[in-house]
Formats: sequence, structure tokens, C-alpha cells
Amino acid sequence: MQVALAAAFLAGSCTTTTTTPSPTAALAPLAATSTDCSAFSPDPSDEFFTPVDVSYHDPTPLDWPTGTPAEVGLDASLLDAAAENVALSTDVRSLLVVRHGKLVYERYFNGGDAARALTIASASKSILSIATGIAVEEGLLDLDTRIDAFLPADLVGAHGDLTIEHLLTMSGGLANSEDVEYLADAGPSDLPGEPSFIREVLKWESLEPAGTEFAYSTGLTQVLAAVLTEATGESLCAYVTERLLGPIGIDVEQWWVEPDGYFAGGHSVFVTPRELARFGQLVLQHGTWAGEQLVDPAWLDRSLDERWDLGCRPGLGAHQGYGFLWWLYDAEGYEVWNASGYGGQEVWIAPDLDLLIVVTHDASRVGEPDHHEIGPGTVARAAIFPMTEAPRPPRCPARALVAHTMRSDGSGRSAVAEWPAGGLPTSWSGDGSHLTIQLDRRDLNSEIYTISPQGTSLSRLTHDLAFDGLPAFSPDGSRVAFTRGEPASSDLYLVDNDGAGLAQLTDFDGFENSPTWSADGTRVAFVWGHDDVRGFGETGQLWVIDSDSSNRELLLDRPVGYPVWSPDGTRIVLELRDDSHIGVLDLATGTVTDIGPGYVPKWSPDGTRLTFIRDTNDAFDIYVMRADGGDVVRLTDDAAFDTFPIWSPDGATVLFLSEGDA
Repeated sequence: MQVALAAAFLAGSCTTTTTTPSPTAALAPLAATSTDCSAFSPDPSDEFFTPVDVSYHDPTPLDWPTGTPAEVGLDASLLDAAAENVALSTDVRSLLVVRHGKLVYERYFNGGDAARALTIASASKSILSIATGIAVEEGLLDLDTRIDAFLPADLVGAHGDLTIEHLLTMSGGLANSEDVEYLADAGPSDLPGEPSFIREVLKWESLEPAGTEFAYSTGLTQVLAAVLTEATGESLCAYVTERLLGPIGIDVEQWWVEPDGYFAGGHSVFVTPRELARFGQLVLQHGTWAGEQLVDPAWLDRSLDERWDLGCRPGLGAHQGYGFLWWLYDAEGYEVWNASGYGGQEVWIAPDLDLLIVVTHDASRVGEPDHHEIGPGTVARAAIFPMTEAPRPPRCPARALVAHTMRSDGSGRSAVAEWPAGGLPTSWSGDGSHLTIQLDRRDLNSEIYTISPQGTSLSRLTHDLAFDGLPAFSPDGSRVAFTRGEPASSDLYLVDNDGAGLAQLTDFDGFENSPTWSADGTRVAFVWGHDDVRGFGETGQLWVIDSDSSNRELLLDRPVGYPVWSPDGTRIVLELRDDSHIGVLDLATGTVTDIGPGYVPKWSPDGTRLTFIRDTNDAFDIYVMRADGGDVVRLTDDAAFDTFPIWSPDGATVLFLSEGDA
């Protein structure tokens, strides 16, 4: 049921600079730059990873051919609207869009600019992937090369049979994965240049045979960096600069060197956003630059071929795979190649569209409650995909849920023609003029809107990059209670029906969700839990609090979800999560009456009946019953996914979401 409900959920200060676009010629040959690799040396602190709160200045920022969004078939107003939401993050630093080789959109935020180089973190891994391909083309190694062909036996230990392909595909089978705490006890060694990141990685036992399981590991890419160094006889920095980055005009501002002297292979390269875009453009052009083939296109084809099918990722709205140190996506039918780094360093390449998006962030506040990263895929869904047509059906199609209405007896069903895609209805104002909806992806995240029953008069109430959802009108329609935050640490807020008067209602450990108002509008009941969860609307105890944040009280100590207060204020209907039934709590006696199986119950305005849904042969249908569980009537009966029914204030109409036709 939670999966099904999730499907329905899915259907700061800033300074900005916008490039003044002017048509120019295509990317021209460049004088090769020369990164001074000798200027980089190990940090005396013997740390394995660079600090993420540093940046560097590039005295000669890259030029780019520029153009307008309209020249390349995009809509500047959609990009501007997306950028307004991007600007809500205090962590984002840049947003660049390149199409047909032209930089058509460029914005900087929170002190970022075209000359500021931040670490691209694990996006560096995709550079390492191409460097490995160049070495293969030069005959210095191949995919079957074992690491003990270049690294000493006392370093590789029991893992000498790991191959280049194992390292490229994150399938070394070792225990460490990305748990960096295993490095905390790294001790001294009799060998020079220690402590060694590589030694710490390779001392761990195998959990799976190499090549059989995907397990992301920065450690494996550092082993690959060492092998590449020994195979080429040059530092990784020198090798990559001469053959790859230099010829396309990228001058690395900083490259982390490990305590053992090897340059970082899978993290900690510092370049500007335009330079990161330049790397993405090279890949988009199949390894050619100004008429010169810098990278074997056959290697790129192999690198960007899916080696691991990681399945559908509802939170990303895409199918995810992995190649040779590249994340691979099917995003709503578009092929995407992604070099991605810690804290939101992204180059997102869509070959179907001849387009790339770069987004960078300050990663120093990762883990803070108000740290918000902007995924380039969310920008594409908001501002790019509406202007283009997907070339193929998506591998992970989202349910196309549209609002429908019907009479309370199930007759007269019709679609709401202007209902916004993905709008989840949650409550109806007492005067019947508006509903609250949770609207995903329109604004790069989930925000709360009000809307007329006809799907018009859409008005945004919240503006935050945190999740805002599960809204509920107060009985008089003047205020809206809602959930904000991460699934495991969300809180409740109140906002006026015009978007003013935002106030935090709760701030407890764990998560609070699913607010519902008492009949007199003075109290709010909600679900409070402490589990490590991934979604909203999760199970917890039922609590209540006054609308001024005072007088918190436990109402029911059992796992429940989606509570709704009765119109007369005497009862609360809710999901009993321990058996997937609907229960009614009598507030005077504290007793709970189980009235049968079902989900997401809602009171009729007179309090005599309930709408709810049931699972019927892999679909969901809408039912109505008396408040005591009697006279159960099925209102929808088809193969469609019908969910989240809600009564009109006069009790004559039920509005709901469905993927079926009217």
C-alpha cells in the first residue's frame, strides 16, 4: 500500500548573474592549457579527502559560445521560473544549460561565479573513466588487467586478482563500500608515503566474488588511479591534463594528492562550472574537439553502456543504471549520462536533446536540516521536458493521475479537464471554493497550492526547497496546516490561505505528519514517529496539539496513519497500520472501533459516512460506507488506479485521483 500511495505522491539569500546571450560560432579550437601538477602536493594533515569548504579562483575563466534559449528551442520563462526555485537554496552555487554547443542559460547564486572553482567530488570519477579509456587505447592496459600487474603484492594483499573492469564497474566485492569510518583508524606503516588510502581499502575482506555485485566505493577508484599511474609512468594529473583536460581548455585549480603521493582518482578535483560543462560537452560530442578525436568513441560507448541495472528510483523519477564510473538514467524516456559528486556537483548530459545541465553546490553543510541540493533532473522536468518530446517510452513510467469527480453514489464520473499533473487533493474549504493540493515537480520539489474544483485559480502557498505536503484546511478555511522537511525529521507548519503568516507548529524529535484540525479550529491532531523512514505519511502514534503549539497530548499509542477529525469533533478516523484496517477513535472514551479493511478514509460533511479505498486485484477502487462500517458500497469498479477520495462540502460530490478515463 505504501508503494501505491507513493505513486500518487510522485505523479535564502542569493546573488545572480545572467549571461547576456549573443550568437557566436561553434566551439573553436583552443590553445591547450597546462595545469601545473607540480604545484599540488599531499596535505601535511595526512587526510584522505579534501575539505569541502574551500574554493579557488580561476584567473582566466573559460569563454563559451552563447545563445538565447529560444534559439535552441527552449523557453526562457520556464528556465527563469526554475531558477527562482533554485535560488531558494542557500547551498547552490551555479546553474548552467548548454544546448547545441551554446551556453544558453547561466546563473550564479550565494557568492558563486564563473571564476570560482569548487570540488566536483565524485564527478571526478567520470574523468578517471575516460583517462582509463585513453590508456587502454594506448595499449598500456586492458579491462582484464589485474591490479597485481602494477601494484606490489604487500599492498594488494588477497585482492591482486581484481581487474580494471571490476574497478570501473564498482564490483570489487569488498566490505568497505562508502563507509568512510573504516579510514578513521588508519595507522602508520613501514612503507614510505604512508598512510595509504589504497592500503586501507585493500586490507578489507571480500563479501562477494568480484564482478557479481554493485557496491559504490570511492576506494576502488583510488586503486584504479594508482594502477593508471604505474601503467603510464606519469602522475594521474599530468596524464589527464596532457591528453584530455588541457586540449579542451580546462585548467585544474586544485587536485588533491593522497598521503601516499597518488593523485585522487575518484574525488577532489577543483574546476569551475564552465569547465565542468566543457568536459560534459566533450562527452556529448563523442570525444571529438575542434576536429580532433581525443577519446575513442568506442570506449565511450562501452563506458556509457549499462553494466548494472539499479531499477526504478521513484524519488528521482527515473530508471537508474551504472556503466564505467558513470551514472546512467532513463528520465521519462530520455537517455541521460550523469557525472555526480558529493553535495550536489553534477553534469547531466542528455544526448537525445544534445543538451547538458551543470549544477554545483557548496557541500560544507551537507547533513544540516536546511541543506538543499538541486538535481539537474528536476530542472529538466520543470523547464526542458515541457518543450521537447521524449524519443522513447520511459522504462519506469509514472502513473498519470488525473482528478475526477463523481456523485456520492458513483454516477456521473468526469475528469477535471484543467487539473495540474501530479496535484494531490487533500482537503476542501468549507465554502466549497477551493481545495488544498500537494503539487510535485512543478517547482523542483513538492509545494502546497490552493485550486478551484474546476482545476483553475491555482495559487501557491509555500516556497521552500524542503518537502511541503499533506495540507489540511482549517474548518473556517482561513489557515492550512501541512508537513515540511525530510521524511524522518519533518515538522508541522501553519500558513494563511493566501500564503502569508507562515508559522512552525511542532519541532519534536522524529517526524510529525498528516495534520488534521478539530471542528472548532483550536487543535491539530497528527502522527508522530521516530523510525528511520523514506516516505511521508508514515506510521506513528496519534498526538494532538493546540494551534498555538501548546498542550501536546498523546491520543492513541498504536501505529496509525492519515487521521481525519470528524465534523462534530467527537471522533477521529484513521488507518490502523498494524492490520491495514480503518479505525474510529472515540475521543471521549479513548476506544477504537475497527470498521474493516481500507485506506485514506475521509468523513462526509454530515459525519455519517466515510469514503476510503481498497486494494482490488492489483488496482485500487473507491468505496463509501456508514461511519460504523455498515452498508459498504463500491463507487469505482475498473482496472484503473483510483485513490485519495475527498468529499465536497455539500456532500454531493466526491473528487479523487485516477489513471483511468472518465
